[in-house]
Amino acid sequence: MIDGTRPHGGKNAPECEAASGTVLTLTPLPKIDLRDAHAIRRELGSVYRDMRAGRLASQDGTRLAYVLDMIRKAYETAVLAERLELLERTITPRKD
Repeated sequence: MIDGTRPHGGKNAPECEAASGTVLTLTPLPKIDLRDAHAIRRELGSVYRDMRAGRLASQDGTRLAYVLDMIRKAYETAVLAERLELLERTITPRKD
């Protein structure tokens, strides 16, 4: 990424200017899989392991874990709402 483009084509990577006047190219972080409760649990485990190994500060890990827990709760709420709606449609007779 010497030329400031992304590895798979597309737009130029964002840039910022360092205090010394040199231009730094920011590389995008890899996308994290949060598509279901199992993926969220795996990411929480990854944060925990990084904190235990000292690769992630405890305060930062706690914040990430908090946000992941909020995402988990939102996921669970969405799944329960879908199931409840399906149950309601199943047991409520249609009025034609």
